[in-house]
Amino acid sequence: MVMRADVQQALWITFLTSLLALPPMFLLGLPSAYGLSRLSGKSRRVLETLLELPMVMPPVVAGLALLLAFGRRGLLGSVLNDIGLRIPFSMLAVVIAILFVVTPYFVRRCTLLFAGVDRKLEDAALLLGASPFQAFMRVSLPLVRRGLAAEAIMALAQGIGLFGTIILFAGNLPGRTQTLSLAIYTAFESDPQQAFGLGALLLIISVLLLTVVKWVAPQESTP
Repeated sequence: MVMRADVQQALWITFLTSLLALPPMFLLGLPSAYGLSRLSGKSRRVLETLLELPMVMPPVVAGLALLLAFGRRGLLGSVLNDIGLRIPFSMLAVVIAILFVVTPYFVRRCTLLFAGVDRKLEDAALLLGASPFQAFMRVSLPLVRRGLAAEAIMALAQGIGLFGTIILFAGNLPGRTQTLSLAIYTAFESDPQQAFGLGALLLIISVLLLTVVKWVAPQESTP
C-alpha cells in the first residue's frame, strides 16, 4: 500500500519539528531541572508555579499567548518583522509550540531524576577540585543518562501528539505546518475513514515510542 503524498508530508513535518524541538529543550530544560532539584523552600515553590503554568493552561490559551508574543502585533512581533522573521504559521511556529507546551513536563520529570542523585557524590567531586560544572557533567549527568534518554523519547511522543496550540499558532497548512494530528482533524471533516486510519497510525507510533521508553528507562530495583 502506497502512502498518500499529503500523509507523507504530515509525517515528515511531525517528526522533523518534534526532533528539532529536542536540542533547545535539553539546553533550556536540563539547567532548569538541575537547579530546581537543588532548591528548596519558597523559591522552589515560586519557580515550580511559573514552570507549571503552561501545563495547566488550555491549549487555545497557550496558542493565543504565543501569538501575543510572536505575532505581527505581538510583544516581539515588530522586532522580528524588522529583521524579516515571521514566526506564526510557519514550521518554526510548530517547533516553538512544542517547546512551550512540552518543556515544562520535561523539566518536571528531569527534576525528579536529578533529585535522586546523591549530593555526597557531587560534594566529593568538589572536594577533589572539580568545578560545579565539571561535577555536573562528570558525576550527576552520567548517573541519570538512561533516564534522560527515556525523557527525550517521552518528549518526542508528546510533541508528535500536540494539537491545540499548534493549530492556533502555526495553522493547519498542508506541506508546511500540518502535522499528523492536524491531518487527522482535516480528514475527519471530509473522509472519516481516512481519519480513523491516520488515528490508528498515530496510535501505533505512540505505542512504539512508549515501548522504547519502558526499555530505555532505568529499572527500579526490588528488595
